[in-house]
Amino acid sequence: MTLTAPAPPRRDAPTALRLAGARTRRVPWVALGIIPIALGALLFGMLVQSASKRSAVVVTARPLAPGHVVTDADLTTFDVAVDGDAALVPAARRGELVGRRVVGSLPAGSLVGFGHFADGSGLEAGQVVVGAHLGPGALPVPNLRVGDRVRLLAAAGDEALGAALGQASVYLVSPGTAAGSQFVSLAVPQALAPAVSDAAAAQRLRLVLEGGTGRPGR
Repeated sequence: MTLTAPAPPRRDAPTALRLAGARTRRVPWVALGIIPIALGALLFGMLVQSASKRSAVVVTARPLAPGHVVTDADLTTFDVAVDGDAALVPAARRGELVGRRVVGSLPAGSLVGFGHFADGSGLEAGQVVVGAHLGPGALPVPNLRVGDRVRLLAAAGDEALGAALGQASVYLVSPGTAAGSQFVSLAVPQALAPAVSDAAAAQRLRLVLEGGTGRPGR
């Protein structure tokens, strides 16, 4: 009987093919490990860029009513991310607001611009301030604002409108004691003050809002 030794394995046996296949399947896992690293680097770069655009600006430290004269204690500063077009007051110019008059109501923590304030008392030479408590029928709009220009009329008897008294600007506005009413302080020429005061005391004063006040839709 003749014994035959088994032939040695061939170099191109399937074992080599299996090893090549195992290395191919590992490639996607390596790629998936790189993606979170790349995303993390991108996010870090965005945060650094955002932080570099933050600036210290002026905000109100307490609620400020229209007509209030600003003091340094009324203001504070805060770091915010500022758009290049935002018209905010930089912290370095905080002192320029002290002594100015608040134009409209500002809640505590409001970001402010120079347009929220007016210089001095807001009165021109020869002007005085006259107050009136006006109801819905006497107000042209429910939200009069400081600086609005109005025409003054005095109702006569049962007539809705009567004699024209002249023109005025709204100096200060605050809520009235009755629903829908307002306390309105009006800057008027000194010669006109007695007639306006009398009409207000008799509940005959009526206001008409004039154009050119910068209100939306006008």
